[in-house]
Amino acid sequence: ANGFADDATSAVVPDDYTGQRALVDGLIARGHRRIAYLQLPHALLATRHRTRAYEDAHRAAGLSLDPALVVEADLLDDVPEARTARLQHAIEAVLSTAPLPTAICCGNDRMALAVYGMLRARGLRIPDDISVAGYDDYRLISETLYPALTTVALPYREIGREAARLLTEPQTETRRITVPGPVHWRDSVTTIT
Repeated sequence: ANGFADDATSAVVPDDYTGQRALVDGLIARGHRRIAYLQLPHALLATRHRTRAYEDAHRAAGLSLDPALVVEADLLDDVPEARTARLQHAIEAVLSTAPLPTAICCGNDRMALAVYGMLRARGLRIPDDISVAGYDDYRLISETLYPALTTVALPYREIGREAARLLTEPQTETRRITVPGPVHWRDSVTTIT
């Protein structure tokens, strides 16, 4: 559940493509045309699915893709200082583009929490100057940030149910089941008119 060991083991995992696509489609529907994406490490399968969704949403809306707005902003390294430095570099990179992005999608809610502080340190107001969205719906973060964070939920309960169902049924083949999570739209995203 929420991961896989190899191709010979059935697994139930989040549908990262569908979650990211719903988020970016929703941002575009709210008038955002310059959407930055601060990625998790490229080595993660989730990053590949989410990046493809980000790109597909732009293409479907007829929007050009600015490669300067897509930056790897996290490390697999557990050294907090190194991770903060990588995120700081990513924020500087996307904020040096012109025009500024109107929204930033963060690879997870932990990253979004730090981004709030980094943007405020530059005098930018969320969502008045720039909208911010996360991923995970880690409620200790998403519901307590001010303004509350728009984020895609990782559907842990549904993943657990599917995994339990797989365990109780006879298996004739290896399966990989993806479970989509909803976008929780909160006050960190504004509509541009």
